[in-house]
Amino acid sequence: MTLVTTITRFKAKIGFEDQLIDALRKFDNSNSISWQILSLGDSEYAALNTYDSIEDRSMDVVSGLDWLDSITPILELYENGSRTKAFSGIVLHQNEIDNY
Repeated sequence: MTLVTTITRFKAKIGFEDQLIDALRKFDNSNSISWQILSLGDSEYAALNTYDSIEDRSMDVVSGLDWLDSITPILELYENGSRTKAFSGIVLHQNEIDNY
């Protein structure tokens, strides 16, 4: 099995931080095997999703674009005009914790 992790950064407009966190929580993450939301400071957040395969990730891309369109009004655009900063990679090693 080849795991894939995607990290997507979002920056909320001032005053819309809670709305962004709520939107991130409500996104349908059922295609991923795990997901987390991180606070990066300065109204910026990162969503980390791990998938069993790149195919599972691709299924979220289509629904993710519609979802991203719906939250665009609460996002601060990055310097280059993009709504997010994102990258993905193949997981080379994962630590298994039994009593987490």
